[in-house]
Amino acid sequence: MKQYFSIKKEYPEGLLFFQVGDFYELFFDDAKQAASFLGIALTKRGQHNGEPIPLCGVPVHALDHYLTKLVRGGFRVILCDQLEEAVPGKVVRRGVTRVLTPGTLTDSKLLQDKSASYLFSFFPREDSWGLLFGEILTAQLFATVLPAQADRLLESELCRFIPDEILLPDTPLGKQFAGTFKKHGYPTTMHSVTLPEDTMQAWLHTQFTQDKAAYVLQRPSLYAALQHFYAYLYKNQREALDQCKQLHVYEPEDYLILDAPTQRNLELIKNNQDGSSKNSLFSVLDRAVTPMGSRMIKKWILRPLIKQAAIEQRLDAVSCLTTRMHVTERIAQECNGLGDLERVIGRIALSRAQVHDYHALRSALAIIPTIKGLLEQLQEAAILTQAARSIADFTPLQQLLTAAFNDDLHHAWLIKEGFDKQLDELRALVNQVDDLIFALERKEQERTGIQSLKIRYNTVHGYYIEVTKANLDAVPADYIRQQTLAGRERFMTPELQDLQLQVVRARNEITEVEKAVFERVKTEIMQYVTALRRTTQVLAHIDALIGFAQAAYENNYMRPVLHDTRDIIIIQGRHPVVEQVMQHHFIPNDTTLTDQESVWIVTGPNMGGKSTYLRQVALISVMAHCGSFVPAQAAQIPLLDRLFTRIGAGDNLAEGKSTFLVEMEETAAICAAATQQSLVILDEVGRGTSTFDGLALAQAVVEHLYTTVQARCLFATHYHELTLLGDTYPGIASYYAASKKRDDGIVFLYTIIRGIADGSFGIEVAKLAQLPPSIITRAQQILATLTSLEHTHVQAVQHVVATSTPFDRHCEEQGNMAIQLTNKNNINELSLKQENETLKEQLMQVHEALKRSKQILSQLQSIEYDDLSPKKAFDILWKLKEL
Repeated sequence: MKQYFSIKKEYPEGLLFFQVGDFYELFFDDAKQAASFLGIALTKRGQHNGEPIPLCGVPVHALDHYLTKLVRGGFRVILCDQLEEAVPGKVVRRGVTRVLTPGTLTDSKLLQDKSASYLFSFFPREDSWGLLFGEILTAQLFATVLPAQADRLLESELCRFIPDEILLPDTPLGKQFAGTFKKHGYPTTMHSVTLPEDTMQAWLHTQFTQDKAAYVLQRPSLYAALQHFYAYLYKNQREALDQCKQLHVYEPEDYLILDAPTQRNLELIKNNQDGSSKNSLFSVLDRAVTPMGSRMIKKWILRPLIKQAAIEQRLDAVSCLTTRMHVTERIAQECNGLGDLERVIGRIALSRAQVHDYHALRSALAIIPTIKGLLEQLQEAAILTQAARSIADFTPLQQLLTAAFNDDLHHAWLIKEGFDKQLDELRALVNQVDDLIFALERKEQERTGIQSLKIRYNTVHGYYIEVTKANLDAVPADYIRQQTLAGRERFMTPELQDLQLQVVRARNEITEVEKAVFERVKTEIMQYVTALRRTTQVLAHIDALIGFAQAAYENNYMRPVLHDTRDIIIIQGRHPVVEQVMQHHFIPNDTTLTDQESVWIVTGPNMGGKSTYLRQVALISVMAHCGSFVPAQAAQIPLLDRLFTRIGAGDNLAEGKSTFLVEMEETAAICAAATQQSLVILDEVGRGTSTFDGLALAQAVVEHLYTTVQARCLFATHYHELTLLGDTYPGIASYYAASKKRDDGIVFLYTIIRGIADGSFGIEVAKLAQLPPSIITRAQQILATLTSLEHTHVQAVQHVVATSTPFDRHCEEQGNMAIQLTNKNNINELSLKQENETLKEQLMQVHEALKRSKQILSQLQSIEYDDLSPKKAFDILWKLKEL
């Protein structure tokens, strides 16, 4: 336990797996946490300070099973192994051999194949926030600085990278953010820098270019984030620090900005039902054949480009690959044999590779020249031509791997026969043992006259001579008795003992020599790591482009036209995901967001296809910026700077935020951040509050986006009053999701056409949901009553919407709407006041009528019909009359 306490003191922040023979044991609070999370037995052993010591353990052979659960559950695990054979009377020397944290994993069994694994170092200061995302296995670092209080941008960057672990400074501000990150489900680690600063400075200047080092040093928050990243890896994954040579400094605006709600609403990489990639944009576009290609596609979807030249390069490549499908398919077949080469190289660079990783590398190197040759046939796209040139020649490395590593399944060797002379000689000696043992056995049979004498071997006693009890009288005096068994006895001779010592010595020497040869080979391979990393990055890009091409070819996508105007023109556009689910029975729609019609008010029934239509326009825009072909007959897409969506309802009860407050926060962020170059998608803004409040807010938002922001906007709503805005603002147009009402229900046509919907048909949709007939009938009765009572109200509200201007107005609750109109045409001010007073009086009358109707309905609903006598019925009618 003294040894345990000493090691635990160095690693207090994780679960210490302490090897004791064939088990890893955990003690004290570690045992309680692990037993509870893993569902294993919690017991006790010995005492500490007079109290029993809690204990749980897992078998060494089953370690991976439990590690996977713990690490994916956000735990840090410290493996403390026995470093020598156990000797009686001595404490076995132990030491920490691995530290596993969610953001520093390298084992393929602990990682998700199609998701990159990032360690995020976040350092908040009062004036700025430093962000550093590190991908350990690719040794790539991504860094940026955000202004303090930029919560929305921070959330967007988190959704782009989806880090597996967040590293925070052990400061009051760091602890404050830790609570926020934990609420969002991110594993967090508080960390303090204990290394000398000059150590970090030396590493910074050694690993990165002078310009990058100067950039970091000039930004204190970013330097602090990098410093904490360095100190954390120095303790837990030191080998990774030497590999980190690629520092990508970026601004959030370098990519199409997709805030967190937009990424969720569009279901870019995971759906909102079970959180898997099923029915997401990623599931449609991911036609890559390797995990590294799939990860690249996911990165492209989350970080769409905004520079036309870069987008066109990808589109050129996809165009070339789709027109030369016979070559593309051959490249895909070859890439299929690469496996996850990117992570194989990463483990080799970090000295974490297993033998199968080197075999995988050897197999991949045999394929790469063929891929290079096929790419050289595709001269139509610059990016493909450049990729072919960037693939290095690894013939010497392939020859080394082929010569060094054993591929003969008949021998459990690591190093191939013929690679090392000393190793071959030792193996020859061991291989001769059988002949030498057989010769000695024949010699002893002849010397003793015991024909049944046998020389045998087991792992406990080694070699021995076995004689049956019937022949014990013939045993020579120089035989040394070792063991007595039923019916036979075992002996040793000096000659047999000498032979055994030679064999044991040779076998031990084989292990040591083979290990030394393996280390020498690994050292030679390390010389190629930098070139291998560059090549694997190229191959990942190629596989991702092939994935885009396969998706375009299979789904009949077309190349979009990117331009620097603001028009969004989509002909026969389709929703890429819904189309897949419907097996191509999808009704396409056009979109023409231009200066003449920059804002569309889209009405129509529930289930009529409005939300699908809005999302498909957004997804087509995202796909175009990723460099993918799009599901449309033709598409002209402007170079957007931001894309926003506000769709659906969701609360945040943990932070005390209602559905409507969340809706308003998201809408406020859009109104504040959107620009002329943005696309804004809004669905049902204002539906979370009262009718007057919601309508007023919805109209104000539309007017702001049209007059102030001037962004392209699709606005779906059930507030039909908003369609009258087109009379005031020439650039606001009305469209609706067409449907046809029949006697037996409603038929959705899923076509967006110019005009205004006849209604929302909510009761018809309720029928489709199989609401009980009694409820449907009652709802129809209530609707008829309310429609009659609200006729005057609707006329009044339509008048308000049609005559109000965006410069000066507000609505009061309970139906009191005091409107002040700005007279720009010298209309008599007194007449305007009289008009407003008249309008206010009408609205008050409507309000009182609605109030009486609600009271009547409340009275009717409270009646117990099964217990209704004539006298009670008369009393009820009298009360209703008084109302």
